[in-house]
Amino acid sequence: MILSIKKANRKTLFLIVGAAVFAVMAGVVSFRNTDSAKQSKVDRTNAMQVTKQVTPDNAIQVSAPDFFTEYRLERDKVRSERSDLIRDILKNAKTEDMRQKAQESVLKMALDKQRESEMENLIKARGFSDALVFVRENSVSAVVKTSALSRDEVIQVADAISRVTGIKPEDITISAKP
Repeated sequence: MILSIKKANRKTLFLIVGAAVFAVMAGVVSFRNTDSAKQSKVDRTNAMQVTKQVTPDNAIQVSAPDFFTEYRLERDKVRSERSDLIRDILKNAKTEDMRQKAQESVLKMALDKQRESEMENLIKARGFSDALVFVRENSVSAVVKTSALSRDEVIQVADAISRVTGIKPEDITISAKP
């Protein structure tokens, strides 16, 4: 009877964490949509007036963040929110089992982050300007900043990923994105 209660608590914990992660991600999407709507309604009552005409010579060149930068920022934001949620669970855990599961989640998240960073740097060291790596349970996906990948380049990237994760090359997906 005690064993079935522990299993039920474990399942309940995973359901709660999963639902919370889903809710956080939905909130991020909702927040981004409302945030952009708020930005379009600017209060111009105290705005400064520009008297100098902007020409290409004196214009500030601001480049939009690329896919790789935006994804990293979003990934860090989601991880931070997930980490806060897990820390709350850890702080309010009623059983040692719940506390241990939360600690394991924090450790796994830190390990995944470290491995993703290591793999991204290894790929860049092979001559690519940027890369993103997504670690999952039994697979890894990578997006490399390049217009196209040769067979040899795919093998090099898969080798770097396989060395860090121990995942077989057939479970690694590699894509190119300019």
